[in-house]
This record gives sequence, C-alpha cells and structure tokens, in this order.
Amino acid sequence: MLRRHLLSVVPGLAPPRRAVRAALLVAAALTLAQAASAQGMDERAALEARQEALLSAMLADPQDLDTAFEHAAVSVRLNDYEAAVGTLERILVMAPQSPAVLLELGVLYYRLGSFETARIYLQRAETTPGASSDVVEAARQFQAAIVTAEDPLKVSGIVTTGVRYQSNATAGPGERIVRLGGSLVLLSDTVIGQPDWNAFVAGNVHVSYDLGNQGDLLEADILFYGDRYLDTERLNSEMAEVTFGPSFNLARFDIDDARFGVYGIVGGVRLNGGNYSGTLGAGARLATQPSSRSTFNAKIEYRHNWFRDSATYQTVSNRNGYEISGRLSQVFALDDTWSLRAAFLGGFENAKASFETNWHAGGGLGVTYRFASPVERLEAPWMIDLDVGYLHRAYDAPDPSVSPTLAQTDNEGWVRGALGVPLRADILLSVSAEYRRVQSNYQTRDYSNTTGMLSVSKVF
Repeated sequence: MLRRHLLSVVPGLAPPRRAVRAALLVAAALTLAQAASAQGMDERAALEARQEALLSAMLADPQDLDTAFEHAAVSVRLNDYEAAVGTLERILVMAPQSPAVLLELGVLYYRLGSFETARIYLQRAETTPGASSDVVEAARQFQAAIVTAEDPLKVSGIVTTGVRYQSNATAGPGERIVRLGGSLVLLSDTVIGQPDWNAFVAGNVHVSYDLGNQGDLLEADILFYGDRYLDTERLNSEMAEVTFGPSFNLARFDIDDARFGVYGIVGGVRLNGGNYSGTLGAGARLATQPSSRSTFNAKIEYRHNWFRDSATYQTVSNRNGYEISGRLSQVFALDDTWSLRAAFLGGFENAKASFETNWHAGGGLGVTYRFASPVERLEAPWMIDLDVGYLHRAYDAPDPSVSPTLAQTDNEGWVRGALGVPLRADILLSVSAEYRRVQSNYQTRDYSNTTGMLSVSKVF
C-alpha cells in the first residue's frame, strides 16, 4: 500500500484551514480507502447530496477554495474521480504551481488508468519549487507504480499455511455396525471416522501478459496444495493444477468492465506418497462488473480424469471418465461494511463404473462484515465471514457391494465462519471453523465433520 501523503498549502493563495483539511482528505481517501471506517448506505446518500450542494455553491462562487477542495474530497470518497479531476483542474488554473494540487491530479489520473497524463502531473509535483518532502516522496511512489502498471507481464498470488483439526478427517461413518449387501457388518477401527490434525500449505499464482490488443490478456493460474497428517498417513496429499489461455476485453462489443476467457486445464493429485489421479480439460469463463459494488462470474469446464489403483486405494479406477461442471457466482457490496455473495454450481460426472456416475447441484450464500480494528497497532479493518451451503448428489446405479437395488443419494450441507485479521497490508491471519454434514442412504457414506483451522496468508 502506498504510504499516505500530505498536501501542502497552495503558495500565494493562503487558503483557509478548512481548505487544507479538505485537501488532506482527498489524499487520505485515495490512499487509505481500504482501511477507512465502513460507511452505510445512508451516509453514501448524504455524501451524494453534499456533492450536489457543493457543485451548486462552486458554480455560484468559483473563487471559493474551501468549497472546491471539499467538493473534490467528497467526490473521491464517492469514487467519482472524474468530478474530482474537474474540480482540481479549475483550482490549478488559479494556482498553476501548487505541488499539492499537481500531486492530487496525478494520483486521480493514475486511478483512472490515464498513466501518461498522471506521469506529467506527478513529475511537475515532484519538481515544482516549494514541494514538501511528503509530496515529493508520494509523487515518486506513484510514478514507480505507473511503471509497474505499464509492464505487460504481471505476477500476483497468495500463499497460505496453517494447521487444521478435524473431528472426522477420514470422512468415515459414525456407526460401527452398518448394512452392506443386505447383511449387517461390523466395521473395523480403520474404516469408521477418525479425528486428526494436519499442517498444510496452499497457494494460487496468477500470471498475465498484456497482448497489446485492446486489453486482451494471456493468463495462467497455478494452484497447489499439500498437507501432512499427524496420525493418518494415508491421507497425506499433494495437488497441483495449471489453467492457461487467453482472455478478451469485451469493451470492443460495448460491454464495459467484462472479460471472456478460454483455457486449458492440466492437474494431478498424489495420495499417501503415490500418484492418485490426473486431469486434462478445458473451460470458459465470463467475468463482469455490473456496477462499482457488484461482480459476476460464470464458468463451465470439461475434465477428463484418470485414477490409479494402489495398495491403499484399490478400486479408484472405477471413477475413470469425464466431468462437466458449471458455476455462477455474484458478490455485492451493500456498503463498505457489509458484502453479500451467492453461488450456484452443478455438474455431471461420467465414470467407468455406473455406480460412480452421478449428477450434482447445489449452492451457497455468504456474508462479510468489516469493522474497525480493536487493536491500535493494526490499522486495517478486521473481517468476519459467514457461509452456508448445500449440495445434492444422485448416482445412476446401485453399488453392488452396498445394495443390490438402491443407488446412492447424498445431501451435503455445511456452515462456516472465519475471523480475518490483517497483520499488514499483505499478511492476513485467519481463524475459522466449519461443520459439515453428509446425509446418505448408504451408511458407509453418512458422516459429519467439525473443522477448526488457524492460518496465515501472504499476498504478493
């Protein structure tokens, strides 16, 4: 996060203190927007009304710098950068050598993506006589940010590591006596649900290259995961998956803030020290931003999966086949405090063994609440996430080892909660808990699991 900068007073005009405070608010609103206190919808409506009133006052008295600075500050808080630019450019006419105003115009044009114009204003702010050290430093930081933004190759990602406890790590049944093939069977200790701890590391690296054609990109995502269990070594796993392909800016079709991409999929999973499965496939996705507070994503994928039998997992090759799946999701920010999300997913998995072929469909709802940090040294807001979800799965044919006539049907539900504490702008500490219940007409697949997790994430 760029360090907050301070605006100097316009030389020769000696604006009142209210104007200086308003100018400071412009800078703070730009560089500390993510760490600012949350505002409700009522406050946004009040800001919009105030912006309109200030605009009328500016038109009535163009020389009133107090009003002009406040209008720019309010416009920034509303993310109305164009309005703030217009106001500050009028102020610049009266004070063409103001480092403060030059800096703010450079920052605003940077936010708007007009890098060449932003660079001109930032260079003028840095070299104008009388520029304070804070203004010079901020101008240099934003110029460095422009260089990064203009680089066609960009790499970003997140890496998470932590520890997890599960009351039923093996996803085994809670009952020791179950009915299999019409007979009652006493299950061994290795089959029923077992608690365990594990340590894990997971990550997602995103690479994009600007093709220089109206915003089209070549993109790749690298997902990876690995864990080690305290007791149940057969659950030790490693997973990696790569998706890669072009994405196209739909502005060429007059669809703003939208991208469509196609991609290939390559992945593999190892369990208990051996190869477990491999995947080849392809997908397509659509990402749009219908408004400044809403995002919508849709994707559909085809995957061909191979499973390898082993001494531990002796019949998993029955699942060899293909899978077609889709997902729709939307996130909507009610304000800077509350955001809602919803997702729907569905798919069909065709397997070599008909009793492994299945349809599935479900969805989830979630809410995020952001609140001011109760710890003075941690300035960024904390977050509470709550999610609930449901998935129904129906299989095509009976599993003869369980029932000669009854195909498997599962209903899976979960509730999850998490507290996120930003330790720095790029490091997040998270404490989470989840309860998951799978109700199945096959007793061996009927189970519940409670999870607790402590993790640390590094964003880069």
